[in-house]
Amino acid sequence: MRDVPLLSSRSRLAAAALSCFFASTFAVAAEGEPPRLPAFDLERLTVSPTSRGAMLGSDAMLLEPGALRLAVVTHYEHHPLVMVRDGRRVGEVVRERALLHLAVAVAPHPRLELGAAVPVLLGQGGMSLTGLGLGELRRSGMGTPVVRARVGLLRETDGALVDLAAEVEAGLPLGRSEALLGDGHWSATPRLAVGKVFQRMRVSLEAGARLRERVQVGSHSVGSEVPFAMGVTNVDGALRGEVQLRASAPLTNGALWAGEVLAGARYLFSERFEVFAFGGPGLGVAPGVPVFRVLAGVGFDPLRAKQEAPSLPLPVVARKPEPEGTRDGRPGDVVAAVAEPPVEDGAAPPEPDVVADIPDQDGDMVADGVDNCPREPGPAYNQGCPESVRQVVYLTDKSIKITERVFFAFDRAEVLPRSFPLMEQVAKVLREHPELELVEVEGHTDNIGPAAYNRRLSQSRAESVCRQLEQRGVEAKRLRAVGRGPDMPADTNATAAGRERNRRVEFHIVPPATAAESSAREVTP
Repeated sequence: MRDVPLLSSRSRLAAAALSCFFASTFAVAAEGEPPRLPAFDLERLTVSPTSRGAMLGSDAMLLEPGALRLAVVTHYEHHPLVMVRDGRRVGEVVRERALLHLAVAVAPHPRLELGAAVPVLLGQGGMSLTGLGLGELRRSGMGTPVVRARVGLLRETDGALVDLAAEVEAGLPLGRSEALLGDGHWSATPRLAVGKVFQRMRVSLEAGARLRERVQVGSHSVGSEVPFAMGVTNVDGALRGEVQLRASAPLTNGALWAGEVLAGARYLFSERFEVFAFGGPGLGVAPGVPVFRVLAGVGFDPLRAKQEAPSLPLPVVARKPEPEGTRDGRPGDVVAAVAEPPVEDGAAPPEPDVVADIPDQDGDMVADGVDNCPREPGPAYNQGCPESVRQVVYLTDKSIKITERVFFAFDRAEVLPRSFPLMEQVAKVLREHPELELVEVEGHTDNIGPAAYNRRLSQSRAESVCRQLEQRGVEAKRLRAVGRGPDMPADTNATAAGRERNRRVEFHIVPPATAAESSAREVTP
């Protein structure tokens, strides 16, 4: 049963009952003086939309060093503060409430994350309190700002059994008490969080103590408590589901147990931007536990380097000799290939280097050797393929270059579905070019975590890419997986952007002679 001193009766009987209730639960300073509105923070849920792991908790995962995370969350609560007498609801002090949460987090060190969040009350509605001699609740205002520090104690990527983090969250005495957004006192919430990946799911646990002033709310009280939570989050794919059970045990006499179940999903459009939505029912009738709540918002990282796709180089253009000024070509013609370097402004165009007898099956003026689609005509700027499919792969004499990243499940070797179109395009190029007898698929990582672990992970990821290509018709004998780990960085590991570029997959063409020697060694006893 949840009793609060603020009610709106729907009948004279209810009004009389409420008047009796107030008279029995509030002491007044002088005869005729109305009871005062209790000042306390009604909010129980701390929204952590800047988390790298679970959305509604820390999950013991810290942001990458140098990362900056921003989030905006809308939040609706239904019946977060009601009066229940004799087993039935007789009034809703706060019938509905809408808030906006602004949050920020930054990681200045691999084992330290700092953050802050400010809730803003956009509006709330409920019963009228004037008939009870109380002032009306304010319908808007700033909530209790919180600042937090999170320290990573253990990390799975360092070989530990679990991720473990310690966190302390402080509530500033700035929330508007007339809107039930604060009590004018500081609060502190130290907690520990642990997380671990099982198969494709990540399980997290956290527990702590919320220390704050005791406030009498009707026949019950609001004060210090022990909040704890358990969550399960899937870590595969761009769409991630999450379920959490949150509860708190009172440390204050007269306080009530509280809990709720929240479930939802987040969709990662990229590593820079995501959207999310959550909701669920409350458990119990303690102040601040709604019948249900719904949250939705966006998170983004303005500092993360955008993965710019480098412009594709124009392939070798095949042209017939023009003794009579003609440029007509027919499919199947053997023509000359002319490599045309860029011309600086004001300079005379250099004489092209002509390489004789380069075939061009589809007659699109792109030499077969560098044509992604040698049997389908297409423009040179799209690597000789039809414009309907934008090419993100191009051939050089030593490698197959890709202008998009291969995305994997977090800390796993599984290729995410968002990279399937890229896998199909690489596979198509290999199918169209059987002269590429052996391609080495290299996996690379940054330097976060033990080097041996990263080498194993990069090897597994390279093998996973090979399997994707084999499923798309590439013969297994033409592929060789190699995990380089952090040994061959493409950029600095001192910044988040550099580490992101170091986490990559490369496709290197093995010369025929070298491929033959490798095959001979493999079959030699």
